[in-house]
Amino acid sequence: MGVKNSLKVTTFNQDLTVKKALDKGHMNLEKDTYKDFKSLSTVEKEGIDFQIRFNKIKSPIAIIAPHGGSIEPGTSEIAKAIAGDDFACYSFEGIKPKENKKYLHITSTNFDEPQGVEICSSSHMVLAVHGAGENDHFVYVGGRNDDLKNRIIEKLKHDGFNAKEDATDHSGRDPKNICNTCQSTKGLQLEISEGLRKEMFTGLNPENLKSTTEVFDKFVDSIRFFLHENAAKDNSRA
Repeated sequence: MGVKNSLKVTTFNQDLTVKKALDKGHMNLEKDTYKDFKSLSTVEKEGIDFQIRFNKIKSPIAIIAPHGGSIEPGTSEIAKAIAGDDFACYSFEGIKPKENKKYLHITSTNFDEPQGVEICSSSHMVLAVHGAGENDHFVYVGGRNDDLKNRIIEKLKHDGFNAKEDATDHSGRDPKNICNTCQSTKGLQLEISEGLRKEMFTGLNPENLKSTTEVFDKFVDSIRFFLHENAAKDNSRA
Protein backbone atom coordinates (compact mmCIF):
# COMPACT_ATOMS: atom_id res chain seq x y z
CA MET A 1 0.00 0.00 0.00
CA GLY A 2 1.41 3.40 -0.99
CA VAL A 3 1.89 6.27 1.44
CA LYS A 4 -1.04 8.26 0.04
CA ASN A 5 -3.37 5.27 0.25
CA SER A 6 -2.18 4.53 3.77
CA LEU A 7 -2.92 8.09 4.83
CA LYS A 8 -6.40 7.87 3.28
CA VAL A 9 -7.11 4.66 5.23
CA THR A 10 -5.87 6.23 8.47
CA THR A 11 -8.06 9.29 7.95
CA PHE A 12 -11.06 7.10 7.10
CA ASN A 13 -10.56 5.00 10.24
CA GLN A 14 -10.20 8.14 12.36
CA ASP A 15 -13.41 9.61 10.93
CA LEU A 16 -15.23 6.30 11.43
CA THR A 17 -14.08 6.08 15.05
CA VAL A 18 -15.13 9.66 15.67
CA LYS A 19 -18.55 8.96 14.14
CA LYS A 20 -19.01 6.03 16.51
CA ALA A 21 -18.09 8.25 19.46
CA LEU A 22 -20.57 10.87 18.26
CA ASP A 23 -23.30 8.22 18.05
CA LYS A 24 -22.57 7.26 21.68
CA GLY A 25 -22.85 10.86 22.83
CA HIS A 26 -19.16 11.23 23.75
CA MET A 27 -18.53 14.23 21.53
CA ASN A 28 -19.31 17.93 21.53
CA LEU A 29 -19.21 19.39 18.04
CA GLU A 30 -20.10 22.91 19.22
CA LYS A 31 -16.63 23.46 20.66
CA ASP A 32 -14.23 20.61 21.39
CA THR A 33 -14.41 17.24 19.69
CA TYR A 34 -14.75 15.53 23.08
CA LYS A 35 -16.55 16.94 26.09
CA ASP A 36 -14.00 15.62 28.62
CA PHE A 37 -11.02 13.31 29.05
CA LYS A 38 -13.15 10.26 29.72
CA SER A 39 -14.81 10.71 26.35
CA LEU A 40 -11.53 11.49 24.62
CA SER A 41 -9.78 8.42 25.98
CA THR A 42 -12.43 6.09 24.57
CA VAL A 43 -11.19 7.00 21.08
CA GLU A 44 -7.73 8.57 21.30
CA LYS A 45 -4.88 6.39 22.56
CA GLU A 46 -2.14 7.34 25.02
CA GLY A 47 1.31 6.98 23.48
CA ILE A 48 -0.12 7.23 19.96
CA ASP A 49 -2.35 10.31 19.97
CA PHE A 50 -1.41 11.96 23.26
CA GLN A 51 0.99 11.69 26.16
CA ILE A 52 0.94 12.85 29.77
CA ARG A 53 4.05 14.22 31.44
CA PHE A 54 4.57 15.33 35.02
CA ASN A 55 7.29 15.54 37.61
CA LYS A 56 7.12 14.30 41.19
CA ILE A 57 8.09 17.55 42.88
CA LYS A 58 6.00 18.39 45.92
CA SER A 59 5.45 22.14 46.06
CA PRO A 60 2.67 24.60 46.92
CA ILE A 61 2.66 25.77 43.29
CA ALA A 62 1.96 23.69 40.19
CA ILE A 63 2.69 24.79 36.62
CA ILE A 64 0.45 23.09 34.06
CA ALA A 65 -0.02 22.97 30.28
CA PRO A 66 -3.36 21.23 29.73
CA HIS A 67 -3.16 21.92 25.97
CA GLY A 68 0.49 21.01 25.49
CA GLY A 69 2.44 19.28 22.77
CA SER A 70 1.05 20.12 19.34
CA ILE A 71 -2.34 21.26 20.69
CA GLU A 72 -1.02 24.72 21.59
CA PRO A 73 2.66 24.45 20.56
CA GLY A 74 5.29 25.74 22.95
CA THR A 75 3.14 25.69 26.06
CA SER A 76 4.62 22.42 27.38
CA GLU A 77 8.14 23.73 26.97
CA ILE A 78 7.30 27.04 28.65
CA ALA A 79 5.55 25.33 31.57
CA LYS A 80 8.42 22.89 32.11
CA ALA A 81 11.00 25.70 32.07
CA ILE A 82 9.00 27.81 34.54
CA ALA A 83 8.67 24.84 36.89
CA GLY A 84 12.36 23.95 36.70
CA ASP A 85 13.43 21.96 39.76
CA ASP A 86 11.28 24.06 42.10
CA PHE A 87 7.63 23.55 41.24
CA ALA A 88 5.31 20.70 40.34
CA CYS A 89 4.70 20.44 36.60
CA TYR A 90 2.11 18.70 34.43
CA SER A 91 1.35 18.68 30.72
CA PHE A 92 -1.20 16.94 28.55
CA GLU A 93 0.39 16.77 25.09
CA GLY A 94 -0.94 16.11 21.63
CA ILE A 95 1.39 13.96 19.54
CA LYS A 96 -0.75 13.29 16.47
CA PRO A 97 0.84 13.95 13.05
CA LYS A 98 -1.81 16.66 12.51
CA GLU A 99 -5.09 18.14 13.78
CA ASN A 100 -4.09 17.92 17.43
CA LYS A 101 -6.12 20.95 18.47
CA LYS A 102 -9.19 19.67 16.64
CA TYR A 103 -9.21 16.29 18.34
CA LEU A 104 -7.36 16.75 21.64
CA HIS A 105 -8.33 20.17 23.00
CA ILE A 106 -10.47 19.91 26.13
CA THR A 107 -11.88 23.19 27.42
CA SER A 108 -10.29 24.07 30.76
CA THR A 109 -13.62 24.02 32.60
CA ASN A 110 -14.09 20.39 31.49
CA PHE A 111 -10.48 19.23 31.86
CA ASP A 112 -10.62 16.12 34.01
CA GLU A 113 -7.58 13.99 33.17
CA PRO A 114 -7.00 12.21 36.53
CA GLN A 115 -3.27 12.88 36.95
CA GLY A 116 -3.70 16.57 36.16
CA VAL A 117 -6.66 16.85 38.52
CA GLU A 118 -4.65 15.22 41.31
CA ILE A 119 -1.67 17.54 40.87
CA CYS A 120 -3.87 20.63 40.84
CA SER A 121 -5.92 19.58 43.87
CA SER A 122 -2.71 18.83 45.78
CA SER A 123 -1.28 22.32 45.15
CA HIS A 124 -2.12 25.55 46.92
CA MET A 125 -1.95 27.54 43.68
CA VAL A 126 -1.86 26.63 39.98
CA LEU A 127 -0.40 28.58 37.07
CA ALA A 128 -1.77 27.35 33.73
CA VAL A 129 0.08 28.08 30.48
CA HIS A 130 -2.02 28.35 27.32
CA GLY A 131 -1.54 29.48 23.74
CA ALA A 132 -3.71 32.11 22.05
CA GLY A 133 -4.02 32.14 18.27
CA GLU A 134 -3.28 35.78 17.44
CA ASN A 135 -0.07 36.84 15.68
CA ASP A 136 0.38 39.97 17.80
CA HIS A 137 2.85 39.79 20.69
CA PHE A 138 0.93 39.72 23.97
CA VAL A 139 0.19 37.81 27.15
CA TYR A 140 -3.33 37.76 28.55
CA VAL A 141 -3.27 37.11 32.29
CA GLY A 142 -6.37 35.52 33.78
CA GLY A 143 -7.55 33.46 36.71
CA ARG A 144 -9.33 34.16 39.99
CA ASN A 145 -6.33 35.39 41.99
CA ASP A 146 -6.79 39.11 41.32
CA ASP A 147 -3.93 40.24 43.55
CA LEU A 148 -1.31 38.03 41.94
CA LYS A 149 -2.80 38.67 38.51
CA ASN A 150 -2.25 42.41 38.82
CA ARG A 151 1.26 41.94 40.14
CA ILE A 152 2.32 39.49 37.43
CA ILE A 153 1.03 41.92 34.77
CA GLU A 154 3.19 44.66 36.31
CA LYS A 155 6.21 42.34 36.38
CA LEU A 156 5.82 41.28 32.76
CA LYS A 157 5.35 44.88 31.61
CA HIS A 158 8.46 45.89 33.55
CA ASP A 159 10.39 43.19 31.70
CA GLY A 160 9.22 44.40 28.29
CA PHE A 161 6.24 42.16 27.55
CA ASN A 162 2.83 43.36 26.40
CA ALA A 163 0.79 41.95 29.28
CA LYS A 164 -2.82 42.78 30.04
CA GLU A 165 -5.72 41.37 32.02
CA ASP A 166 -7.69 38.75 30.12
CA ALA A 167 -11.17 40.12 29.47
CA THR A 168 -12.14 37.43 26.95
CA ASP A 169 -14.61 34.59 27.44
CA HIS A 170 -11.69 32.31 28.35
CA SER A 171 -10.32 34.51 31.14
CA GLY A 172 -9.92 31.66 33.63
CA ARG A 173 -12.35 33.11 36.19
CA ASP A 174 -14.74 30.16 36.17
CA PRO A 175 -14.33 28.19 39.43
CA LYS A 176 -14.46 24.99 37.36
CA ASN A 177 -11.42 26.05 35.30
CA ILE A 178 -8.61 23.58 35.97
CA CYS A 179 -6.35 26.39 37.24
CA ASN A 180 -8.90 27.15 39.99
CA THR A 181 -9.24 23.58 41.24
CA CYS A 182 -6.25 24.16 43.50
CA GLN A 183 -6.59 24.34 47.29
CA SER A 184 -6.86 28.14 47.32
CA THR A 185 -9.50 28.00 44.52
CA LYS A 186 -7.70 30.99 43.00
CA GLY A 187 -5.30 30.15 40.21
CA LEU A 188 -3.55 32.07 37.44
CA GLN A 189 -3.71 31.60 33.68
CA LEU A 190 -1.38 32.86 30.96
CA GLU A 191 -2.65 33.05 27.38
CA ILE A 192 0.47 33.57 25.25
CA SER A 193 -0.16 34.68 21.68
CA GLU A 194 1.14 32.65 18.77
CA GLY A 195 3.15 35.65 17.64
CA LEU A 196 5.00 35.82 20.94
CA ARG A 197 5.52 32.06 21.08
CA LYS A 198 7.07 32.18 17.62
CA GLU A 199 9.62 34.63 19.03
CA MET A 200 10.47 32.19 21.83
CA PHE A 201 11.48 29.33 19.55
CA THR A 202 13.00 28.89 16.10
CA GLY A 203 9.56 27.63 15.02
CA LEU A 204 6.46 25.98 16.42
CA ASN A 205 6.82 22.52 14.91
CA PRO A 206 8.09 19.75 17.26
CA GLU A 207 11.68 19.89 15.98
CA ASN A 208 12.01 23.67 16.20
CA LEU A 209 10.53 23.73 19.71
CA LYS A 210 13.77 22.11 20.88
CA SER A 211 15.60 25.41 20.18
CA THR A 212 14.69 28.38 22.37
CA THR A 213 15.60 32.05 22.03
CA GLU A 214 16.53 34.92 24.33
CA VAL A 215 12.85 35.92 24.40
CA PHE A 216 12.02 32.50 25.85
CA ASP A 217 14.71 32.86 28.52
CA LYS A 218 13.57 36.37 29.41
CA PHE A 219 9.92 35.34 29.73
CA VAL A 220 10.67 32.25 31.81
CA ASP A 221 13.04 34.19 34.09
CA SER A 222 10.39 36.87 34.60
CA ILE A 223 7.71 34.38 35.65
CA ARG A 224 10.06 32.36 37.85
CA PHE A 225 11.29 35.49 39.62
CA PHE A 226 7.70 36.56 40.19
CA LEU A 227 6.68 33.19 41.61
CA HIS A 228 9.61 33.06 43.99
CA GLU A 229 9.18 36.64 45.16
CA ASN A 230 5.38 36.80 45.33
CA ALA A 231 3.29 33.66 44.98
CA ALA A 232 5.55 31.41 47.05
CA LYS A 233 5.53 33.92 49.93
CA ASP A 234 1.76 34.30 49.77
CA ASN A 235 1.31 30.52 49.82
CA SER A 236 3.59 30.09 52.81
CA ARG A 237 1.41 32.49 54.77
CA ALA A 238 -1.81 30.72 53.83
